[in-house]
Amino acid sequence: MVTQQITQKKAYKTEKTKPPRQLATEKYRSMNHWFWSGLTRYPGLMFISITFLIINAVISILPGVLLGLGIDVLKTEGYGRNFIIIVVLIISAALIGWLTSFLSGYLWGIASYRFERDIREEFFDVVQEHSMAFHDEHDSGILLSMAMNETNQIRFAYHPSIRQVVSSFLSILLTTSYFFIRIPIGSEFIGVGNWPIGLMITFGFSLYIFLAWVYARRVGPIRRELATELGNVSSASQETFRGIEVVRSFDNEKTEEMKFTQVSLRLADKIRKEGYLSSFYWPALIMVLFTAASFGIGLWFVLQDNGLMSVGQLSSMLTLLIQLVILNFMLPIRLLAIQAGRINARRIWDVMTFKDPLIEPVKSKKLDWSRPLVFQNVSFSYPGKEKLVLKDVSFTIPPGSRVALLGGPGSGKSTILKLLLRLYDPTSGAIFLGDTNLREVSTFDVRKDVTLVEQDIFLFGASFKDNIAFSKPEASMEEIKTAARRAQIDKFIESTPKGYDTIIGERGVTLSGGQRQRIAIARALLAEPKLLLLDDSTSAVDIKTEIRLRLAMEELIKGRTSIIVTQRLSTLVDSDLILFLDKGRVIDLGTHEELLERCSEYQFMLSLLPRGKELINKKKESRVKTPKGG
Repeated sequence: MVTQQITQKKAYKTEKTKPPRQLATEKYRSMNHWFWSGLTRYPGLMFISITFLIINAVISILPGVLLGLGIDVLKTEGYGRNFIIIVVLIISAALIGWLTSFLSGYLWGIASYRFERDIREEFFDVVQEHSMAFHDEHDSGILLSMAMNETNQIRFAYHPSIRQVVSSFLSILLTTSYFFIRIPIGSEFIGVGNWPIGLMITFGFSLYIFLAWVYARRVGPIRRELATELGNVSSASQETFRGIEVVRSFDNEKTEEMKFTQVSLRLADKIRKEGYLSSFYWPALIMVLFTAASFGIGLWFVLQDNGLMSVGQLSSMLTLLIQLVILNFMLPIRLLAIQAGRINARRIWDVMTFKDPLIEPVKSKKLDWSRPLVFQNVSFSYPGKEKLVLKDVSFTIPPGSRVALLGGPGSGKSTILKLLLRLYDPTSGAIFLGDTNLREVSTFDVRKDVTLVEQDIFLFGASFKDNIAFSKPEASMEEIKTAARRAQIDKFIESTPKGYDTIIGERGVTLSGGQRQRIAIARALLAEPKLLLLDDSTSAVDIKTEIRLRLAMEELIKGRTSIIVTQRLSTLVDSDLILFLDKGRVIDLGTHEELLERCSEYQFMLSLLPRGKELINKKKESRVKTPKGG
């Protein structure tokens, strides 16, 4: 998956445009259009499969028809040439029926599994396109369950369910036709040619199919709840696995087991209800009753000795009806699977058609990073929340400036970085680069010029090389090594068993915090962004490494705008501009010297930092000495 993402990103970087692949929500009009598209996505496979299915439906009734004909021939002609031909035909029909059934199922299965692959990729593509507002509202465990379990249920609706339903309908059609036709074969006949029996059988099957579909719809709400509970189980297990270190460190395994048992029991209850309805399937009685009634009427015709029905024809009729009853006992299960597939498709479609508050422009404007970056009366609250995280924030950042964001927890520092990446759009107000509103620029065009080194570093379960090159997949090995050297991580990478090809653990769990951050910084260095965002990126780096890292970062920061969330005194002193935030508002804006001179809140914040008090005292002493010198 990581390699695929890197390959796609490489193509995007090369073309400098949005990926040309059309999203499912753009290609298909509705859930039904998307769900039933599985029948037309691979027309060649489906056409051949349906052809074999029709041949199989015709062939499958021949043994029953020939059986009755053989009994009549044996009765009138005895054991002779015609009887042997009929036996050979029965055996041949059985073999051809098996072969056509296999070929039809095999080809239909290939098309169905490809359809499952397609819809899973389409779901992934749409989820990737949604903004962070989508991910704030949708649990990742439930999304994972949809991508794996519910797409599998949609495929199960196609294979074997829809194929067997089509086969059942063809068998019903051909079997009922047997009761209406009467084809002479020598001195005998194929078919009953009895309209009363034919109409009764037709009515019985029609009623059965209608009741089976009504029954499947009754199970629908339970199937919907079942899909929800399955997602909850996936979410609960994923949460526990992600936080396994916390669970173990607090010796809290029993609590997690109880939580998981509760969601598992709810899932088991829904499965039990569905199983109960499936087991007590009363419409099947209709098939049995109509079969018994047809046999009784047929037996009466045979006993009349009026030539309306022979013993062989009665045998064929009974064989075909029993064969059809056995075949169609699976029909409700298949209809239920189709209904379940449609319900899962509806759930996935509703997620894919999420009304995203972040709207992409029809035509993206170009960004000129030589212009100032302006926040104009920006307020912001996270989707689904009423509380404003930023409140009427306004400031201007000159191009090429080194800006420090300072403030306590919840002051809105990280939110400003997310808005600059267009992970979200402001609730009110606007962000401009020169005269260009960021809303008028596609997220792809914004993010190819903006790089974030986040506080909670995310690394893929791939090699060091792939993790560093994620920001620039087309980078050469020399560029990757240079970035690693500048980030002070090259010696560690080279000391691992396979060097840059060494696979790191999931989310980088085998690395220290400092090592993870230096890999993330190497990734940012390789991107060569126009705007660099660092969210406390050196918080887990020791003093010695930080000094070397700062020297390496100087070259990257020079000539481009950088915004750093920091609590480090050295970073504050070296910044061209400090933006001091508190509870979503800008308290003050200026250089370190300006804020130290006029902002009491800044002085207090500084006093809490190492060597901060010393700096404040020096400033006070200089104030006292200045008048005397004057």
